[in-house]
Formats: sequence, structure tokens, C-alpha cells
Amino acid sequence: MGENVLKRKLHDHKKRITPQREAVYSALKNSESHPSAEEIHNKILNKHPNISLATVYQILSIFEEIGIIKSLTVDNTKRYEIDSRFHIHIICPVCEKIDDLYSIKIKAFWQNLLDELEINPEDEEIRVYQTCAECLNKLKKK
Repeated sequence: MGENVLKRKLHDHKKRITPQREAVYSALKNSESHPSAEEIHNKILNKHPNISLATVYQILSIFEEIGIIKSLTVDNTKRYEIDSRFHIHIICPVCEKIDDLYSIKIKAFWQNLLDELEINPEDEEIRVYQTCAECLNKLKKK
């Protein structure tokens, strides 16, 4: 989702585009992970030193409410992402790193399953918990 889509979605929901909202969106878009509100806040403090963590939470709530982003909670921490393409979250239970796996085969399997069950979920998410390679190496060294 690009900046124009952000502006259109905000406009469609009668929300103003503000420098703070653009900064939060940019931090999410440029993140290689699934950042928490605190991580997003820390990323944008240099350019927006007066933005509070509460404001970041409010912006994220608005973005989620109007479908710009999705959230997932891992170990009591809410994390955010923009990507709306079908994917699986692979979560390391040790360090809580989240990787995205995109697979046409899994997407087709999932769609076939939904068709077979004759359901149309409002939301869907597949999580796989697997210790990441970095944590496995650390555990082997102990």
C-alpha cells in the first residue's frame, strides 16, 4: 500500500492526513519486522520529537479500524503490519521474531479448505511457532 492509498483511505473515512500519521505509516512501511507501538515511536522520535507514545497508539488504532494495517499479539505485545497479501506468520517462541511466509500452494490449500467448510471468515491468520536459526545456534552453544 502506497502513500496515495493511505491518503485515499484516510479521506474516505473522513480522517485528516497529518505529518504524524504519515510518519507512523512510513515507519511501518519501512520496517523489516512487525514493530510494536513502542518501536514505531522510537523510530519517528528524531523527526517528530513531540509525538507521544499515546498519539502513536491512537494513530495505529485508527489505521487498524479503517483497514490500513493489521495487528497480531505475540506474548502480550501487539505488533503491526501493512502487508495484506495472504501469508503465514512464523514466530520464534524464544526471541519472538516474526517472519512472513508467502506460498501460492498454502494459499490455494487454505482457500480450498474454506470452500469445503463453506465458511467466509471475517479475518484469518495462520501462525507457525518454530525456533529461529539464530536462537537454535545460541541454544546449541549452551
